[in-house]
Amino acid sequence: MIVLTVVESSAQSPRWDGEDEGSGGGRRAAWTRSLGLLLLGAFAALGLTACSASPPHIVVEPPSQDLGERPQEPIELTYTLRNEGGSPLKIEKLITSCGCTRAEVEKDVLAPGESTPLHVSLDPTEDDLYGDILRVIYIRSNDPAHPEVEVEFRVIIRKSDGKAKAEE
Repeated sequence: MIVLTVVESSAQSPRWDGEDEGSGGGRRAAWTRSLGLLLLGAFAALGLTACSASPPHIVVEPPSQDLGERPQEPIELTYTLRNEGGSPLKIEKLITSCGCTRAEVEKDVLAPGESTPLHVSLDPTEDDLYGDILRVIYIRSNDPAHPEVEVEFRVIIRKSDGKAKAEE
């Protein structure tokens, strides 16, 4: 049994011990309503706090790669996409600056703190590419502050002399 004694500044000191005693029953109902409203307010505040989690935030590392000089052969490289926000990050679309460049992620929805590799490949033999090459990958997501981010890589492709292919 719970016993609660309410002390007032008046001469009467009502006591609530689970029984209705005249005006004490009304005080008990008022106290119960107050407690209920207090608990309701606490749960509402908790719910609003949960609903106001920080938005997703995309981070790509490294933002740029310099691959130096390479032979005219297929190239593969990897970036890391990470969600540093408080809500799930959705990778909505990957676009490359050239048809000879391909990009894909292993996961397209990242929980807060989660990361996934971004695999990129370039085949310079498709279009007989050589020289100083710059390629950009555009990443669209539901990050409200950065709905589209770019990563890039630069490479100098040495032209194949054709003899090496003939000798193989």
